[in-house]
Amino acid sequence: MDGRTARGAKNRQAVLDAALALMEEGNLQPTAQAVAERAGVATRSVYHHFRDLETLYLDAAQTQIARHWVLLMEPVSGGLDDRIDRVVALRAELFERVAGTRRAALLREHESVVLSERLDESRAALRAHLRTHLPELADLDPPARESAYALCSWEVWDVLRRHQSLSVTAARAAVTSVLTSLLTG
Repeated sequence: MDGRTARGAKNRQAVLDAALALMEEGNLQPTAQAVAERAGVATRSVYHHFRDLETLYLDAAQTQIARHWVLLMEPVSGGLDDRIDRVVALRAELFERVAGTRRAALLREHESVVLSERLDESRAALRAHLRTHLPELADLDPPARESAYALCSWEVWDVLRRHQSLSVTAARAAVTSVLTSLLTG
């Protein structure tokens, strides 16, 4: 890679990292100027590397997937209680890591077909993760099974953490308790 190409790649990554940092800090709709200032580049560099802000936001979401969704690849084994604890712990860690970006994506979901598709894929992957590690879900009647999927969703996690002001430990305990009741009751 020549020097100009390397510099371009470095600046592109700096823009992407700046956008992610701003979202994680609560700026869910960072402007190109804010991203550029954070990245230490000119505003025109944002548009040089990304066609528009939606493209930047989509790449940010893809970067989060690549960085953090590997958590769901970690092994989950043992008895039902152990598997429930592990699944909830993995989701808690994932949800905490991607909270800002996820909130930003949800703001744009209704106006971006591509972002809406990515979020639907994410939801499907989370459901598949539950089915894989908690096959007991198949024994529940459909309303109870759908309740379990909802309980383990990012949206419920966000309500527990932000709106009910639960700590990570308390939110994990709440999800674990209800999920255990559903699967053993």
